[in-house]
Order: sequence, then C-alpha cells, then structure tokens
Amino acid sequence: MIELIPLALVGAVAGFCLGWVSAWATEWLDVSEGAAPPTWKKLVKDPLVQGGCALAFVVAALVLRDWVRAGEAGLMSMPLIQVAVTDLKTRYVYTYVAAIGILLGLAFGWQVHGVEWWTSVAGALGGFIVFGALWGFGRLIYRGTEPLARGDITIAAMVGAGGAACAGQALVLGVILIGLFAVGLWIARRSRNVFLPYGPGLCLGGLATLFWC
Repeated sequence: MIELIPLALVGAVAGFCLGWVSAWATEWLDVSEGAAPPTWKKLVKDPLVQGGCALAFVVAALVLRDWVRAGEAGLMSMPLIQVAVTDLKTRYVYTYVAAIGILLGLAFGWQVHGVEWWTSVAGALGGFIVFGALWGFGRLIYRGTEPLARGDITIAAMVGAGGAACAGQALVLGVILIGLFAVGLWIARRSRNVFLPYGPGLCLGGLATLFWC
C-alpha cells in the first residue's frame, strides 16, 4: 500500500486540476443563456467537482493499482461527477457533458473492467433503451408530463458505457440510491412534494461500479 502513495498523490493533483477544467468548461455552457463568461483566475471554481475528481483519482490509484487503468477510470469519473453536481445544483443536464462521458465510457470502460469492447457498447445501448422506455411510459401514464427527464436517458447511457459488463449493476445501484435520496428528502422536508434529481444517484451508482466491479 505504501508504494501506491506517490500514485495517489499524483492522482489527487491531476484530479483537482482536471476538475477545474471540467468546471470551467461547463460554465461556458451557461454563457449562451446570458451568464457572464467564466474567469480562469480562480483556483477553486467548484469545490464539489474539483474535490470529487481529486478523490476519484485517488480511489482509482488505490483500487486499480495501475497507472493506465487508474488514469482511464479517473477520466471516466469526471463527467459523472460534473453531471451529478450540475444536476443537483441546477436541475439541468448538459447533453455535451453527458456525450463526453459516453465517449469516454466507450473508449475506456471495457478496458478498466477487463472485458470485451462490445460490452461498453451494449451497456450504453441498454441504459439508453431502458430509461428511454421508462421516459416514454411515464409520459403516457402522467399524460404528457415528464416524471423522468430526457437528460436522465443520456445519463443512463453514460453510466452503462462506463459500466460495460457491470452496466446492469451500475444502473440498479443508481436506482436504489435515487430511492434512498427520495426517502431522505421526504424525511428532511416532511413532504413528498419535492423535486428529486435522478442524476446524482445514477452517477454515484456508475462511480461505485467503476471502481468495485
């Protein structure tokens, strides 16, 4: 374990810096909606994103114990963390960020898990189809409203691509975490009439299976 400390330290610095890039790039997506252009002068742009990315790189180093696989897993964790934080803060999912996550999952997910390349493709398609069907079914049941947002479909595809052969476990764990978040919100606010973003639960499910499946 001691020999992994240098790798973990490098991972922490790399994750923090790449988290800054992710937060800075995501801020540019708000410019089209009237927000001020982001500045590069702030060392900490988003503590949750940068801290989460740093932690993800450290965990990847300690769990995977390989420079290449740890780097790949760290890169894949970035859009998962960014989407989770953005959805939690703004209740919005940027398609560009999720698309990058899907591409990274297709490129590296199967390698991190040590399985065939097509499992990442199958995971992405499976997540997209299952949550797409749930979205369509929800619109039929609730007559035009969307209990499941379309952005959650792209999140499911991203989680599935990164999960590869573990895509099923990632999505199921994500749904369980969504349920736990819902119960926590209901208890905290003493009401069932609260908005529940599904993105954080799905992304945490993807992160967990990325390192431990």
